[in-house]
Amino acid sequence: MNEVLYVDKQKPGWDCTVAKPASFKRLSEISEGLMLWKDGVRAGDINQGQIGTCFLLGALGAITSAKPDKLKKIFIKYDVEIGIYAVRFNVNGDWTYVIVDDLMPVDTYGRLLFAHSKDPQEAWVPILEKAYCKLHTCYEMCDGGRASEAIFTFFGGVSGKIHIRDVHQQEPGKYFLEAKQAKEKGWLLTTTFVKTKGSSKGQGKCGEDVLPTGLVGGHVYSVLKLVDAEGHKLVCCRNPWGTGEWTGKWSDKNTDGEWTDSMKEATGYAGLNDGKFWMSIEDFVATSGGIDFTRTFGANYWKMTHYSKFQKGAVKAVSQWPYAATADDEVGFEKGATLDIMQMSSGWWYGNVAGEEKKGYFPGNYVKLTERPIARFDLVGTPLESDTPMKAVVMLMQPNAMMKRRFYKRKQDGLNYKDTKYPRIELSVVGPDGKVAVQKAGKRRCVWTELELPGGGLWQIYALSVDGVGCNFVLRVYVTKGTATLEEKLDATTSQLFAAMS
Repeated sequence: MNEVLYVDKQKPGWDCTVAKPASFKRLSEISEGLMLWKDGVRAGDINQGQIGTCFLLGALGAITSAKPDKLKKIFIKYDVEIGIYAVRFNVNGDWTYVIVDDLMPVDTYGRLLFAHSKDPQEAWVPILEKAYCKLHTCYEMCDGGRASEAIFTFFGGVSGKIHIRDVHQQEPGKYFLEAKQAKEKGWLLTTTFVKTKGSSKGQGKCGEDVLPTGLVGGHVYSVLKLVDAEGHKLVCCRNPWGTGEWTGKWSDKNTDGEWTDSMKEATGYAGLNDGKFWMSIEDFVATSGGIDFTRTFGANYWKMTHYSKFQKGAVKAVSQWPYAATADDEVGFEKGATLDIMQMSSGWWYGNVAGEEKKGYFPGNYVKLTERPIARFDLVGTPLESDTPMKAVVMLMQPNAMMKRRFYKRKQDGLNYKDTKYPRIELSVVGPDGKVAVQKAGKRRCVWTELELPGGGLWQIYALSVDGVGCNFVLRVYVTKGTATLEEKLDATTSQLFAAMS
């Protein structure tokens, strides 16, 4: 049993919230008249169990609010009576499938221990959770995660964040407009709420902190709707627990009589204790950690893909002139010093002198990269219409760390903990003018950018593992309003990219 529950197959990690089952039972034993779904799929069907999969269930809530029919297509084949289900997933942009039975963990009362549907006769929620955990090797690997990554695993695409900035704090309506536009584009949205003073420690289902407002710190919520009515800009969210809601203005308490009949009609407000709640954009901006989005691509986008490997070895450079640091976040060096490069951009680079711990910024034109191979791909676009520029989305993706079942042991107590760290990768795009058009980097699964290709032309795409520990990668380009070719150029070197930065 422990092999399907825990990362190291023997015992839970130091902060594992996966509840230990009392036994296992088939869904058909738990509920008579079992079916995969009844009357469609809805966010209100989803309830979280004793495992930290709120990110997954929040993602499912976002999907059901925007694309309920597409969720059904995830089930390729199934037989409820026999209790076997084939579920389709997207791994690194390619389709695969997982086969699971309906044997589920239960508590001492024979009730489902993990995710379940509001209607016990519906099987789709626990089956999807089980299949997702099997894809990622065990339940503990899915004990915490990112909603955008879960959505990607169902449909592919790219993800990002609509950050709450100072201007939004001053004018929340601007944030509402950005979020509403994302929703109208069909992007799938989730959010979290920040912890505040006065939180009730460890009162959530999996030990989360419950805030005085009824919200849960660090918990993932689906963003279902954004409505502008009668001068009020409102956001509708749902807690995947199926309970536990916002208690401020526009909550079910209706303390200010804000829920008039006309506002109920404009929003579809029902006032049920189902985990779904409304709040003003002002309150949302004041309490949210921002909105995570996932953008999927339909048939109007043409996809091109290359599979390759990063070159091993960290990026190094040799200083051509001495540099004296002028700020605390800079590093200085003598002429001829070797530097380990962690980030390159036009102007300031970031790294450290080899053998020294201090890291900081320094002028990129003071150093010369040590020559080494780099992955380069040439993108040539041809717009369908001369007056309509084509668009391209370029993404650099490395394998999902959540599927590697790595763990390390804590020095403090010798207990294990799952290791989901990523190497640092960098995506650089050089335009037809020979200059760097965009650079994206980070220690994460995927970095991406969107380009406009007016008149097409040659665009050079460089993929680099900056710390030299990256392995396999996928470079994928989606194009629309035109056609394109994507060709790998062998024998490319870092000096080519450096020349474009000069």
